[in-house]
Amino acid sequence: MQINTQNVASRGTAGALLLLSGLGGLLFIAVFVVLGVSVPGYIPLRDAISALELTHMGWVQQANFFVFGLLLCTFAVALRRELASGFGANLIPFFQVVAGVAVIGDAIFIHPPLHLTCDIIAFNAAMCVLLLFAWRLRRDRHWRGWAAYSVATALAMMALLFLFGWLNAHGGPAGLMEKLATAVRTLWSLLLVARLVGGVNLAPAPDGQSS
Repeated sequence: MQINTQNVASRGTAGALLLLSGLGGLLFIAVFVVLGVSVPGYIPLRDAISALELTHMGWVQQANFFVFGLLLCTFAVALRRELASGFGANLIPFFQVVAGVAVIGDAIFIHPPLHLTCDIIAFNAAMCVLLLFAWRLRRDRHWRGWAAYSVATALAMMALLFLFGWLNAHGGPAGLMEKLATAVRTLWSLLLVARLVGGVNLAPAPDGQSS
C-alpha cells in the first residue's frame, strides 16, 4: 500500500485515524494466524477464529477482537469525515460502528449464543457497508469498477460463510472458509484506504441523495 504522506498530513487527525484503522484488519489477521500456529490442539484449517478464545491463550484473542472492534469504530469516524455528504454519508459509518461494536462483543461474550449473535451482526453489518459503497460509487468515474468490486466482495463473503457453516456441520476446513471471508473483507478495506490516502476523494453521489 503506497501512502501519500503529504495527502495524509493535509487531512490532519482524520487522515491519521483513517490510516491507523485501515491497518486494523492486518493486525487482527496477524494475531490470529500467530496464535493459530502456536496454540497446541488448535487446527487453523478446521477451527473457527473464536475457538482461540477457549484455549489457554484465549485472553490474547479476546484482546485481538476488542482492539479490532475499536479500530473498526475509528474507521467509521474517519469514513464519516471522508464521505461528508451524499448517499450513504450517514448509513455507511453507522453500519461500520455496528460491525465494530459487534466485534467488541465477540471479545466479551466467548460462548454461544451471544458470541454467535455478535458474529452474525458483525458480518451482516460489514456486507451492508459494502453494498452501500457499491451504490454510492456506481457512477463515480474516479472509482470506476469499485461498485462491482464491492458487490463481488459481499458475495464472496456470503459464499465463504455459507461454506463455513456447512463444513462446520459436516466436517472439513470450516476454519479456512471463515478466515478467507475475513481476508477478503480486509483486502477491500486496505485498497479503499490506499486510494483515499493516495488522494482519491469520496465525492458526493451524482444523485445528491443523503442517507
